[in-house]
Amino acid sequence: EKSESCLMREIWKEIAPIIKLQGFIVAAVFSVALVVGNLGTHQGYEQIAFAIPAAKHSQQRWVDEVDAFGTRVSLAFGVGDVAAREFASWILEASTRQHIDPELLASLVHTESTFRKQAVSHVGAVGPAQVRPEMWSQFCGSSNLIDPAENIYCGAQVLSHLRERCGGDLCALKAYNIGMYSQELSAASRYVAKIDRARAQLRSMPL
Repeated sequence: EKSESCLMREIWKEIAPIIKLQGFIVAAVFSVALVVGNLGTHQGYEQIAFAIPAAKHSQQRWVDEVDAFGTRVSLAFGVGDVAAREFASWILEASTRQHIDPELLASLVHTESTFRKQAVSHVGAVGPAQVRPEMWSQFCGSSNLIDPAENIYCGAQVLSHLRERCGGDLCALKAYNIGMYSQELSAASRYVAKIDRARAQLRSMPL
């Protein structure tokens, strides 16, 4: 019996520190859980739930912006709702890329093609923005200016380039219409006047 009792005491000496350590760990974990759980009710902290992720919120804002601009394009220029929204997305994206007023770009597209995707001029300009592929395809990095989205992106890129070269929207619009060095100034003036009227009409639409 003595030997058995001694054996039990030896075993207890071995495992007692382990049991105490485990008890300490459990207590510590429980304490931390209580602190974290009570952050919302102690020391003035408030728990806030973010129901809408930032990316989703930004996407919804973009959709709303396209819808609003598309509605204005439709009302101003008599474009069907679906087509107006489609053009609005291309115009807003292109104007953002090239730092151009979207109302100016929309007015240019209206003046050039009245929003016809497959428009072709007698000099070979194509698409809604009436871009000449032989002159601007390589500059814009596009091999498919028949595609209306790429066409509008390229038109915005060309207009931005011309604005940098001659120092303003008025000069850039004239150059877009007749080229940098043409002397057909009366034709360019009529072109700019059309764009100004279209832009004023678009701006008169409710936001």
